[in-house]
Amino acid sequence: MRMAWLNLVNRRVQTLITILVVTVGVAMTLSIMMISGGIRSGIVKASEPFGMIVGSKGSANQLVFNTIFLMDNPLANISLDYYHKLENDPRVTLTVPFALGDNYRGFRLVGTSRDFFSLKGRPADPPYFQLAAGRLFERPFEAVIGAKTAKETGLKIGDKFVSGHGVARIAEGGEEHKENPFTVVGILHSVNAPADQGIYVSMDSYWISHEHEEHHEGAAEADDHDESRGVTAALVKPKSYSDLMRMYQEINKDKEAQAVFPGQVIAKIFDMMGSGEQILSYLSYVVLGMAGLTILLAMYGSTIERRRTVAILRAIGASRGGVVSIVLFESAMVSALGCVIGTAAGYGFAWGMAQYIGSHISISVPVELSGGLIAVNAAVCALGLAAGVAPAISAYRTEAAKYLHAV
Repeated sequence: MRMAWLNLVNRRVQTLITILVVTVGVAMTLSIMMISGGIRSGIVKASEPFGMIVGSKGSANQLVFNTIFLMDNPLANISLDYYHKLENDPRVTLTVPFALGDNYRGFRLVGTSRDFFSLKGRPADPPYFQLAAGRLFERPFEAVIGAKTAKETGLKIGDKFVSGHGVARIAEGGEEHKENPFTVVGILHSVNAPADQGIYVSMDSYWISHEHEEHHEGAAEADDHDESRGVTAALVKPKSYSDLMRMYQEINKDKEAQAVFPGQVIAKIFDMMGSGEQILSYLSYVVLGMAGLTILLAMYGSTIERRRTVAILRAIGASRGGVVSIVLFESAMVSALGCVIGTAAGYGFAWGMAQYIGSHISISVPVELSGGLIAVNAAVCALGLAAGVAPAISAYRTEAAKYLHAV
């Protein structure tokens, strides 16, 4: 083994290039696997407490994205009468309203009810949203803010802020609801999900703000009380699975609204992710194949160059098996070093990407070394060892007498 290591050191440039190719292949493969797996896990976790979502007709993706992930533009409102119809349906155990359309420094205001904070991933679980400080809102213009909102804005319990119209951060001098400032009364624990970026207020708060806005736009609009008190979306939880499916079909047959299952939308997202992930995986496999070929060429070229050395080893008593072992050890060490460095590099890149994704859309992207990643490393080591077989056979067949007498 010491002889194999010395041989690699003597050819340090060639050895480093070979290790670099192996490192790149392993890092690409592992980072793709870790990032894609982490994103899938994060998206599923973010949607855990949400069941069937009802909103106006339009894009199902848009409805899920703006309700659960606090992204994209909200769809048009469903009427308050329609919401009450859902709320009073005897098949329903829980309805949670959502009113979207305002922001504070780019963080979205979500008009909702206190029932929002009782949502659970599974019936036996504790509430998904837990207070880290303060209390839930009780009166209009009290706000409970997500953990990331508190961190990024510096808002604390008792602080006041003024919301702006629209879902994007407004420029200085833009349209704000200055007549109705909000007071922070609660801060939520982080759930490592987009909900951390929310600012949760009562439905009355949201409606009063927009009624005031419409009052300035014209008396005709102000008279349309039902429209001003619409609901962007509603989370609906029926009593049983059969009730759920019947309501889903009934709502989608209706012309006023649509019902979507977040799981179905997320499955489509995973399908779209899968195509890109597959292409990147193919590229990483090509690089891994190149790594194996590089090891093969490096070891074979080294064996050709060292035929005289091999002959000397044979002459002083080294067996053919011993010479073969040296070549195979060299291949194994190059592969192992490439795998170790590649795993560290892949993990580091995946971790960096996870932090970047989390900072922009607040989706937790866990980066973990799984059995599949270990299998990739094992496969690369086996490939490297296999690449050393042909050079080892060449060394095995080297005739000592022929190269000892060579000038």
